Amino acid sequence: MRKGILVAAAAVLGVLAVILPAVAGSETSPTITAVNGPGMPPSHSWSPPQATVGEGGSVAFSNPTAVPHGVEWVSVPATPVCNGVPVGTTEAASGTQWNGNCTFTRPGTYSFYCTVHGAAMSGMITVSAAPGEPPVTTTTTTTTPPPGFPGSGGSGSGGGGSGQPGTTGAGAGTPGVSGSPFVGGVAQALKLKAQQRGNAVRGSLAVSSAGAHGRLEVDVLSKVASLARGGHSSAVRVGKLERGSLAAGTVHFAVALNARAKRALARRGRLALTVEITLTPPGGHAAKLERSVVLRPVLH
Repeated sequence: MRKGILVAAAAVLGVLAVILPAVAGSETSPTITAVNGPGMPPSHSWSPPQATVGEGGSVAFSNPTAVPHGVEWVSVPATPVCNGVPVGTTEAASGTQWNGNCTFTRPGTYSFYCTVHGAAMSGMITVSAAPGEPPVTTTTTTTTPPPGFPGSGGSGSGGGGSGQPGTTGAGAGTPGVSGSPFVGGVAQALKLKAQQRGNAVRGSLAVSSAGAHGRLEVDVLSKVASLARGGHSSAVRVGKLERGSLAAGTVHFAVALNARAKRALARRGRLALTVEITLTPPGGHAAKLERSVVLRPVLH
């Protein structure tokens, strides 16, 4: 009798061993699809704009339309592994009629834009940690300059900078200086293309440990004459971004144009802009950068 019960139990376990993997494999991943709306210019979005998966999970991405779209990861705990999805930072990383998936190996929040339409077409993936797993931490290594090295005092007064045009503020752009909020100097820290397409100005800034937990402000300015016929030469703000509690590392930003600037861009075919970037470290002096950018409409 006892032997018969054991044989029956083993048979049941064997069946479960076959069924459980099949059930697990049948679970579908969240799907995010590129959608083009009506209007002139037409709107573009991800549907849905957000998804949640567990650590090690995957999200399916697709663009079933004839309008080019791609995925640009702008803030990630770790780079996702993607197959069949055009991923990059320029319009070249885009395509039509594609589908694929991305796998997320580390918990956290993953923000992304369309490589063609920028921040106007943004989304977010939340990856939850496995039960009992310790929280994710980021380790930053700081190099302390030797005594007497320019800017080693950490506060400075604008001296010890990189000498880059349009750069002011304490320690701005001084490579390896403990008081500089930038990594490697301004020329290396700021990535901002002078020629861009779309309705937003995009770039990135490498923030040092001295700039961590600081505040970033990006202002986009345009001359009134560029926005309206018969306007004067004074500049007005046509876009603004503010972000606090910065993490050390590469910070991506995208500043969308306001409605007036978008109309001017569509009408004129180009828009000359001035981008002012201000990074204020905790308890420190603000470091300011200024660059020129020319925006052109997206090619359809």
